[in-house]
Amino acid sequence: MSGQGAEIRPPSVTWAQRRHLLYLTINVTDCKKPDIKLSHDKLYFRGKNGEGQEYEVTLEFLNEVNPDTSKQSVKDRAIDFIVMKKEPGPYWTRLLKDNKKYHWLKVDFAKWKDEDDQDFEMNDESDFEEEIIPVC
Repeated sequence: MSGQGAEIRPPSVTWAQRRHLLYLTINVTDCKKPDIKLSHDKLYFRGKNGEGQEYEVTLEFLNEVNPDTSKQSVKDRAIDFIVMKKEPGPYWTRLLKDNKKYHWLKVDFAKWKDEDDQDFEMNDESDFEEEIIPVC
């Protein structure tokens, strides 16, 4: 490594969706004071892991979201988000506005449900009861 310090990298991000919300996970361990900004069209994240590696990413969403009703939870292994879509409706064809594939962005198959399976769900937020902080 050079004397200039480590380069800033994009973190690993996973996502899933329902008709009315997005699940996002930014996988940065031991991130104590992340800089997070959620607006109607993007999510910005910058933070360091426990080893001092710095991460930064801006996710420009395909469609608009509602930052006022969205939630975040900073945990030891990751930062979890429930981002409410501005308009409930059909599943988005992709998460981001641009159609480029990023190696750090993956579908979270543990949380993913097909659109047809949504009729049988109870509460999408039931496993998100820990420390919930509004994202504004």
